[in-house]
Amino acid sequence: MKTMKNWKTIFLAGSAAAMLISCTENKDDQPFLGESEVTISATVGNSEESPNARTNSLVYGNIAITDVRLSVDNVKLHLRTKSEDNKKPNIAHIKTNQPITLTLVKDGQVLVAPIASSMVAHGIYGKVDFDLVKAADVPETDEMYGYSVIAKATWFNIPAVMYLDLEDEVSMQFNKGLEVKGAQELLLTLYMDKFLEGVAPALVADGNSDGLIEVGPNNEDGNAEAYAAIKANIKEALVFKNGDFKNN
Repeated sequence: MKTMKNWKTIFLAGSAAAMLISCTENKDDQPFLGESEVTISATVGNSEESPNARTNSLVYGNIAITDVRLSVDNVKLHLRTKSEDNKKPNIAHIKTNQPITLTLVKDGQVLVAPIASSMVAHGIYGKVDFDLVKAADVPETDEMYGYSVIAKATWFNIPAVMYLDLEDEVSMQFNKGLEVKGAQELLLTLYMDKFLEGVAPALVADGNSDGLIEVGPNNEDGNAEAYAAIKANIKEALVFKNGDFKNN
């Protein structure tokens, strides 16, 4: 009987040890705790507006914007300081290899276009990157196909269209740090006044007199100088608004 009790004691001790090891292994396999949903959308605005304002006027001198579309991909947030938790990623991928064409203005109406939502580890993020890409998620017959930005307008009451075929990474620093510790909604904003900055009316003309002013990468209508100005402006014209930013 004593021998049986000893075997029972050994069996129970062994079972307890196995359970402890199993629990430890499961704990190691568990993801880190502390995530919140980050939602990113896009719209247009003006640089002089207050942070929470929504744009009502898209008239800039003799230019009236009627439509704006933008194509982006590979949106990611970077932690300001590298995490010591090896299970906590230092980069939060919001959208990867899924290009999306966004309609920011349609028929003069300003819209808010959703880009993506993702669960993001809690922390303070110092930078966001995304790619401007040529639209490939639309039919080849779509006017946006092969371009990263299209803006339509009336220029001195003549219909006008501005195309960009730029493909490049846009990187934005959060100088105050973006703190994620709860749900966040960020708004990528294209400042139209900055987009058009330095594009003097004298630079633009309907060169072929077909009733449509074109500003594009192939010197359409002889407007290469205006195209170069808009291309140079695009990165500085894109900003992030909203979000919970730290003071230090």
